[in-house]
Amino acid sequence: MKENKNISKLKVILTIALPIIIQNIVMHFQIMIDRAFLGNLESRYLAAIGNVLIPYNALNFFFFSAATGLTVLVAQNYGRKDYNKVQRLGESSFFYSTVFSIGLFLVWVLGGRWIFSLFGAEGQILQDSVTYVRILAVSLIFLGIEISAASIFQGVGITRPIMVFGVIKSLSNLFLDWVMIYGKFGLPALGLEGAALATMLSNIIAAVGIFIAVIFYSDLPFKFSKRALLKPNWNLYKETLNIGIPSGLESLLWNIGQLVIVRLLNQIDGMTIGIYSLVAGIQSLALFIYLGFAKAAMTKVGQYWGNEDFEEARDIGFYCQRLSVVVTLIFGLIFLIFPKFLAGIFTSDLSVIARAIPLLRLSGLHINLQVFNVVMGHAIRGTGDTKWMLYSQIFGTIFVVSLSPIMIFGFSLGLIGMYLTLILDEGIRGGINLMRFYYERNPFKVWLALVKENKEVA
Repeated sequence: MKENKNISKLKVILTIALPIIIQNIVMHFQIMIDRAFLGNLESRYLAAIGNVLIPYNALNFFFFSAATGLTVLVAQNYGRKDYNKVQRLGESSFFYSTVFSIGLFLVWVLGGRWIFSLFGAEGQILQDSVTYVRILAVSLIFLGIEISAASIFQGVGITRPIMVFGVIKSLSNLFLDWVMIYGKFGLPALGLEGAALATMLSNIIAAVGIFIAVIFYSDLPFKFSKRALLKPNWNLYKETLNIGIPSGLESLLWNIGQLVIVRLLNQIDGMTIGIYSLVAGIQSLALFIYLGFAKAAMTKVGQYWGNEDFEEARDIGFYCQRLSVVVTLIFGLIFLIFPKFLAGIFTSDLSVIARAIPLLRLSGLHINLQVFNVVMGHAIRGTGDTKWMLYSQIFGTIFVVSLSPIMIFGFSLGLIGMYLTLILDEGIRGGINLMRFYYERNPFKVWLALVKENKEVA
């Protein structure tokens, strides 16, 4: 009986997680091949992309807010079978998220140069970064409908359309990269500009595709009203933001820590940020796999929480954690044994490979601590407590920003010092968040109560 229950639980989690994992892996390989195209063409292009992606993702924090808030509310209302509210939440999100995404597009087109200069980019790398982001930012106009559609699908636990359009995005990006970077079918070879054009076009194709899919998807227990899409309810969207903004601020704070790192690494030499970007990209392969289990945890914990089945919510959260740890242990061994081979896939520059090898070995330890922070964090968000994760990230950002310069310059450890800082941060926060989900409340209050109780007994 227990064995049947475990098999049933595994099927439920894999049904949600596998499409997300497949989509993440395909997307990751697309990003890696994209970088391999550019890195083998011109090494400085890696530095340009490294300078763009971190601040670009940081300013997208608002959409992380809307996406997390919408996913949690959809999951909880779906769990209690309030389908009418799920429908109205989605309709409002399509409208307001698009308004904000157009604003973000303007920020990058008009202010990209100033932003990259602020974080230390200069010379040709600065110019490459500006060129890249001005093309890429066009796809932001469609980001609002994309994240709304994906959040609705994830909240109800139907993730196959997310995978399908994620794969379409990645494969079209690869094909367009090959055509536009190198100049195929009679088109001019555009190099970095071609890479940006390919990413922009594939993003738009996927965004429009998943929006059409969620509008016409036949297995949803509700249908979106095309007229209501233009009559959004601000109060419902505000409810989404109330849950999501702590997650968005959490994401912003994490990215601020990354921006400080970019600034510090740019002070070492021009290629350091490119090496960091390369190692982080390889490491992300493991992250994107266990992120599938983390998102499954958020969906199922949210649905059980909405139905007030708290014991099942807790059980499914820890089950997803165990599955994720198996993944990170395997990847940790691969990073430890084959770092030279992994780095050599993306660049033929021997000096870059030599600098990347010790970082890849450290990243094997990093992911085995980060996995607790990520999976437990998603499970906690599924309960609707997004403020806890914000408090956790406030500590993390202060920790990283304070310790990184000491480790990088004070102890002259360079990139290794920065990685040691990240490992310490993930280890501390992963342990605390594990205890937060285990106790279902603030673990520090639990420990204080236990100390007080022991004193009274003594």
